[in-house]
Amino acid sequence: MTEAIPLVVQSLFMHDLNGREIVSDVSLHVKRGEVLAIIGESGSGKTSVALSLLGFARPGMRISSGNILIGGTDILSLSGRRQRAFQGGKVSLVPQNPTTSFSPRMSVGKQMAELLAAHGHSGTGMKQLMRDALRSVDLPDDEKFLRRYPFELSGGQLQRIAIAMAFVTAPQVIVMDEPTTGLDVSTQQTILELIARLIKSSSASVVYVTHDLAVVNVVADRVAVMLSGRIVEQGSRRQVFAAPSDDYTRMLLDAIPRLVTDGPAAASEADGAKIQSVLEVKNLRAAHGHVEVVHGVSFSVGKGECVGLVGGSGSGKTTTGRCVTGLHSNASGGLLFEGHLMPFAVSRRSKVDLSAMQIVFQNPDRSLNPKESIAQSIARAVRLTGLADKARVGAEVRSLLDRVRLPQRVADLYPGDLSGGERQRVAVARALAVKPKLLVCDEITSALDVSVQAAVVELLLDLKKDGLAMLFITHNLPLVSEIAQSIIIMKDGSIVEAGRTNDVLRSPKHSYTRMLLDAAPRLN
Repeated sequence: MTEAIPLVVQSLFMHDLNGREIVSDVSLHVKRGEVLAIIGESGSGKTSVALSLLGFARPGMRISSGNILIGGTDILSLSGRRQRAFQGGKVSLVPQNPTTSFSPRMSVGKQMAELLAAHGHSGTGMKQLMRDALRSVDLPDDEKFLRRYPFELSGGQLQRIAIAMAFVTAPQVIVMDEPTTGLDVSTQQTILELIARLIKSSSASVVYVTHDLAVVNVVADRVAVMLSGRIVEQGSRRQVFAAPSDDYTRMLLDAIPRLVTDGPAAASEADGAKIQSVLEVKNLRAAHGHVEVVHGVSFSVGKGECVGLVGGSGSGKTTTGRCVTGLHSNASGGLLFEGHLMPFAVSRRSKVDLSAMQIVFQNPDRSLNPKESIAQSIARAVRLTGLADKARVGAEVRSLLDRVRLPQRVADLYPGDLSGGERQRVAVARALAVKPKLLVCDEITSALDVSVQAAVVELLLDLKKDGLAMLFITHNLPLVSEIAQSIIIMKDGSIVEAGRTNDVLRSPKHSYTRMLLDAAPRLN
């Protein structure tokens, strides 16, 4: 039986270097042409299991026992050279972040050639394989494209090349680790359709690791749910989603944002009260070098209001947010903040204005200093408000941790000791430390588990009730429908549609808005 099934995992155990069990007695199998999705929160062990299928263990961990059979051969029993021949040959990986998995100093053609050469290909046959692989993922196959470097390509193009490289050696098993996380919905839909087409034509067995259950609903045949290193539920997608047997699975399903058209906008318009304006953007134009990327954008954000800024990659939404916060000064137009004109350059803004407008970035790993404890990071922001007394600063740090629902014990920890969701809450706490009037959130939930995402959204809704104005930049329409009163749809640097969120999502006027709605993965 095990030889007939390309991938069989039997009683896999993994431990850290201190002997703590990380993965406990995991068993699974994947048939030819089948997609098994492994889902679970950060720390559930899903990525550890996925990497073990290539014979890898993450730093500080070891595979302690079990069998991983690929085509009937236990990859864990192979010597270094034979195991390396399996890696990329019999089993391949599509990584989560293609921008960090490609060498910036080599052209994409050389990197594809390097992979093929390692598995015995050369000469004209190698060139033809490379061209065929690029065509299979709808990319140009000419020499000019092969000479391009990773930094010259978009995230979507790099992900397509990573997928092409995973399929080019005709492996029996392909591991995909969050391959669409961070992509806008239209690019995500294209990548998912591409993956489905390639799986069908190759008949490979696929293990798809993700926290996005709406994507699982599109791509998976079967689902394995992991919690604390164990599989708590496993079955067909239809069975797991329609009638989950485990409470944890039910919690994950309940936490998924649903696209609604009766969200917060309706409540905010009660009594017809006029909202006090915090930010007004008038005819904003922004450029990268000599190329204009934002064309005459205008909108406003009121006190206690959340405005969703939505669009695909290259739409100009992030550049617009950076102009608002003073991080992109190659711009013209008007920024009115609480009634007074705000300069675009952050260096020309007053300390009061700098404190009153804060931004939380998509990746807290890059915005938090890894060498500062959580208490030190937040305290530094608190002291910017003029507080100097150590006891009062400490009390404010504790209050901020409570506000973002983090236990006091994290104060002495460092960013590396926390999960992604916890680090994002620290970033929010640090932004709140200076008592802002406007918070700009740039894709702050895109890489978070659905349950953590739900907790962060609940936190933002509480902050909005306190009068905090928010500009919420995202590509996630279901999330916008739950949190934002108003929505702005951007495409190619211009606003193509704007209005109250409920109205726009209920009756979109522009074809691009309709495309975004159609492309958003969702549960039935």
